[in-house]
Amino acid sequence: MFIQFILTLREGLEAALIIAIVAAYLKKIGKNDLTKYLWLGTGLAVLTSAVLSVVFWTLYGFGESVAGEWFEAIAMFTATAVLTYMIFWMAKNARKIKGELQERVDIAISSGQLLGISALAFTSVLREGVETILFLSAAAALSFTETAIGAALGLFAASIIAVLLMRESIRLDWRKFFMYTSILLLLFASGITMHGAEALQELGYLPPIVEPVYNLSAVLPEESSVLGSILHVFIGYHDSPSLLILLVQAAYLVIFGLYIRKVYRPTTAPVQTSVDTSTKR
Repeated sequence: MFIQFILTLREGLEAALIIAIVAAYLKKIGKNDLTKYLWLGTGLAVLTSAVLSVVFWTLYGFGESVAGEWFEAIAMFTATAVLTYMIFWMAKNARKIKGELQERVDIAISSGQLLGISALAFTSVLREGVETILFLSAAAALSFTETAIGAALGLFAASIIAVLLMRESIRLDWRKFFMYTSILLLLFASGITMHGAEALQELGYLPPIVEPVYNLSAVLPEESSVLGSILHVFIGYHDSPSLLILLVQAAYLVIFGLYIRKVYRPTTAPVQTSVDTSTKR
């Protein structure tokens, strides 16, 4: 439930950050009346995300009944790829988000294409919505109840923080927020990769190498104990794993963990994503 909460909270706040930056900039340049275009694009993106979630879950249920392990493997590896890309993209581009958004707003206003503001909000928010659907689907395959509760709490928290951001009642240290959530999401992604490798192993396409490496089912079962089930969803814990899936998870954490460590070194300049309207461009 915790990781689903973090997933939804982060995606919701990324969308809120974009909306807050654009809204603050429109207010700063005296174009507050154009925020209706911002809300139009945001509303359409939320509606589209809801429709896509229904479609995806319909296909997801159909796929599971027809393809079984193959569908699970593809869904897990796809979720891992998109989640990893999202983490890296935000780590690399967070410093440039504010300037790029303001530039796109300027272009839309100067060209008279005010729906460009709606398009900006639509594409930005929809991207977060699609990512959320994909990530939560991977998590729901492991625990639907925990995913539903965690996602609901994450959306609620993101909504509250978003409102406070809009009113400039609070400020977040976005660099630390993205750094800490990136670490948690990398752990989650390593678990998803582990589950995908396990599915291919059960299909006979990958060798277990050694199976099992250890057996902790009597001490910490992954399904019948609370802690075991939480760890199973959060980091891919298995009470009797094969050497293959342990190596897959370790390789993922080492390779991508080193990259995140490099990006978020203490010497890295602070992320300039404040929505303070007094900040100069």
